[in-house]
Amino acid sequence: MTTTDFDEAAARFWGEEEEPPPDDTAGEPSENPTQVRLAKLKAALVDTDGLDGLPDPVPLIDGILFRDSLAWIYGKPGSGKSFVGIDWAGCVANGLPWALREVSRGTVLYLVAEGTSGIRRRVRAWERNTGVAMSGVTFLPIAVQLLHGTDIAALTLLAEEMQPTLIVIDTQARCTVGSNENDNGEMGNVVAAADQLREATGSCVLMIHHSGRNGENMRGASAFDGAATSIVKVIKNDDYVEVHCDKQKDVEDFETVFLKMRPVLESVVLDNRLGQLGDDDKLTKNDEAILTVMREAFANSHASRSQIIAASEVPTSSGYRSIGKLERLGLLRQVGTEKQPRWALPGVTVRESEGDAA
Repeated sequence: MTTTDFDEAAARFWGEEEEPPPDDTAGEPSENPTQVRLAKLKAALVDTDGLDGLPDPVPLIDGILFRDSLAWIYGKPGSGKSFVGIDWAGCVANGLPWALREVSRGTVLYLVAEGTSGIRRRVRAWERNTGVAMSGVTFLPIAVQLLHGTDIAALTLLAEEMQPTLIVIDTQARCTVGSNENDNGEMGNVVAAADQLREATGSCVLMIHHSGRNGENMRGASAFDGAATSIVKVIKNDDYVEVHCDKQKDVEDFETVFLKMRPVLESVVLDNRLGQLGDDDKLTKNDEAILTVMREAFANSHASRSQIIAASEVPTSSGYRSIGKLERLGLLRQVGTEKQPRWALPGVTVRESEGDAA
């Protein structure tokens, strides 16, 4: 990246680029940036028939996050909002379903501007819980300042090179140090910075933010409300985390998702496939025992029904029911054949020869 690259990117954000002198060369196209922009605006014009050609929102996490959008997730300190953000990042990077919702797989850029000392423990707990590595997520443990010309220019160039599907900024406050959160003008600049990242990548830019003192609304000015495609609120209630829809611009609001927070290794994880289940689908002790065995004994492989039942010490008849139930809920998947079935955790890569092995 050259100094000129940084200067040009900064100028795009701050509007400081100077127009070059008129081009007197006859017959050559003008490089005047206003004329270049005008040509792009003309090319984007559509009539009423052309509206049918505009793309529909493309889901990233079905009904919750969308590609090429700005999103906010907020809550009180300790509400679990960053755990939800990490969970979303891991699921997107691996194409894992989240709360029984389809997820579009893609790379993730995660800015760890707050809580850098705890990110390793949180990620390791997530990996243990799911049985897959968070290899599609790249972490940037620096509080890049979105309102600093050089910082946002450099971050935009980095994002252009990486082309992530999801960019997570955790937290907005740590990446806008010194700004007045109640000033719509300043917060409009925050929106512009996030929008610059979105335009450079076509990604979903997810801002993790705090709620106000009353805990009911997102902290600060109202500039975010109009700019956001999605606004999600997180509330912690004992061991459960509730994920509420505050706003969806172009689709119906999603129903509240209830997540169970439980300790794993030196951190906690969210059981994110258990929201919105009926009473018959709630996990029993036998179900939990089988999942524990799969995570601890068969995290990177597969196992037969008899191996799973023997390792979990669950009664045979109960084990059969639990394995079938966990497969139906998407918490286990069948990777063998009809004659020689084998089960593995979601996201575990099993070679065809392994799935067919006796």
